[in-house]
Amino acid sequence: MPIHYALYENKLTETPNEYAGRVQTLDSVGLNELANQIVDQGTTVRKADILAVLENLCQACENLLIMGFRVQMGGVCELFPRIKGNFVGPEDTFDPARHTIEVGANAGARIRKAVQERATVTKNATILPKPDPLGYADLGSGQVNNTVTVGSIGTVYGARLRTDDEVADEGIFFVNTTDGSETQIPAANIQKNSPGELVFLIPNLPDASYNLQVRAHFSKDGQLRTGTLNAQLTVSEVPPI
Repeated sequence: MPIHYALYENKLTETPNEYAGRVQTLDSVGLNELANQIVDQGTTVRKADILAVLENLCQACENLLIMGFRVQMGGVCELFPRIKGNFVGPEDTFDPARHTIEVGANAGARIRKAVQERATVTKNATILPKPDPLGYADLGSGQVNNTVTVGSIGTVYGARLRTDDEVADEGIFFVNTTDGSETQIPAANIQKNSPGELVFLIPNLPDASYNLQVRAHFSKDGQLRTGTLNAQLTVSEVPPI
C-alpha cells in the first residue's frame, strides 16, 4: 500500500511557486493493531500473549526513562528523558514551577532505512480548508436540518465557521434551490460567530427551499471558500402567539 501525500504552498520560503509535500496518514494504530500485524506476519504466539508482552514493553520503557536511561527500541526508535525550561545561571536548580521533565524521541536507523528503501508514494489532490457546516438547528420549529423559521433563531454548528463581518462576501447565505437567488444574513443579525457555532436571527425569506452556505477567506489575499450544509431547508413562518 503506498503512502499518500498532497502538495501545499510553502509559507516558510520567499521562493515563488514553491510547494511542500505533506503525508496524508491513514489513521493511528495502537497495541491491538500492532499485535494483529504481528499475527498476520506469521507467528506461533497467541495474540493475547503478544499484547501482554507489548504492554510489558511499554511499562519497561516507562521505568527505564524514569531512572534516566536512553531506551533503544531495536532500531525502531530511541527514547530519552529531557528537561524543558530555562535556568538562570549555573547555580540555578530544577524548579517544578518553571521546569518539566519530558520525553524526546528519534526514529531509529533501522526503521528509517526500511521506509526509505521500501515505501512507495501516490499523490492526492490537495484539500484546502473551508467552512464545514455539519448541522442546522431551528429554534422556532425545534427541528434539525429541516425547517427555517422566519423571525426565529437559527444555529449552524460544525468546524471552521467563523466569518469576518467586515468582508462583504463572507458570511452565512441562504441559496434558493429553484432560482439560485441568495440571501445573506446581515452582520447585525449574527449573535455568535465562532469556529464551531454560528447563531443568528433569521430574516424574512421567500417561501422556498434553500441550501445553507458559509463562506470565508482563510487568508487576506486567498480565494473565497464555501461550505454547504448537506441538507435542504424549507421556510416556515413564526407561529402566532
